[in-house]
Amino acid sequence: MRKRKIIVLITMFLVCVLTACGNGLKTIRIGTGDAGGMYYDYSKRLSELLKNDFAFNLKVTMGSGANLRLLQKGFLDAAIVQSDTLQQAEEGTGIFAEATAWSDRAYSAVAGLYTESLQIVVRKDSGITCMEELKGKTVSLGEEESGVRWDAETLLNACGIMKSEVTRKYFSASEAAGALKEGTIDAFFYMAGAPTPLIGKLAEDCEIRLLSLKEEEIRAFLALCNLGFRKCTIPADTYTGLSEEIQTIGVRAILVVANGMDEAEVKKLTGKIFEHADELNRNLITGTDLAPETAAEDVPIPFHKGAAEYLKEKGIEVSAEESGKNGSVFGSQDEEEGTR
Repeated sequence: MRKRKIIVLITMFLVCVLTACGNGLKTIRIGTGDAGGMYYDYSKRLSELLKNDFAFNLKVTMGSGANLRLLQKGFLDAAIVQSDTLQQAEEGTGIFAEATAWSDRAYSAVAGLYTESLQIVVRKDSGITCMEELKGKTVSLGEEESGVRWDAETLLNACGIMKSEVTRKYFSASEAAGALKEGTIDAFFYMAGAPTPLIGKLAEDCEIRLLSLKEEEIRAFLALCNLGFRKCTIPADTYTGLSEEIQTIGVRAILVVANGMDEAEVKKLTGKIFEHADELNRNLITGTDLAPETAAEDVPIPFHKGAAEYLKEKGIEVSAEESGKNGSVFGSQDEEEGTR
């Protein structure tokens, strides 16, 4: 009897694995960045809303740059990435300037999801009130392969803050929040949709301040790059204790998928995202609605054929990837076990 019971249990387990727990759903491995970050939170919300249509396997990564490398090597099926990081990969610039470039991009776009805001977080009791006062401080710029690292370094340069004037750390968002709370760093940079749950939780645990950029600092930053950045505002009261609006810069968060994904599946995924647009972006101060009409804003690469077909039916013409491409680019998170 015991042997028979074990056989039954093993059979049930195998059936569950082979059919996505009996539903036969398409499994999508999606790169999310840090487990405490906005991409992870957004991907989790997406997986919950689309649980009857797709089985999402959330993969923790080191951010936008790592997501693109992992997509290129076939370790991911989808990912959320910054639009400026997409353009850097396309041009071989920024964080991809010294990488082994690929001639055949293995991924394409689905849609722009929301606007991310560069959030520069300090403790209120630090006395730091502007970018210039970061000189001599210990600051986390984001993980090594994250898009925010390049953004932060470019902004420091635009503000005339030399490399030697800041002690630089490369923490994940959750590590940086913990370090700021403990007082082992003075500030951290984070590019994410606002309000960001991680910063919201930090604001409840200790008093924080977001640094507002001066007009000349924003102009200087925008003069250094043409990667789809825009001036944006984080309203007062977005976080506990934030009594004034914050002027900063923002960029689009883009959903991309592997070219090899089935056209019908991607078309279905695209449709389901817009069908659940209100639930996905309800609490985000995006500046742009999630809708077919705004899907192509600041998207620097062609769209997957499935996504392009859906958008065409909605009256939106976008350029589509010509064929399934493949290639490789090597980085520090190129093994599948690198996605946790």
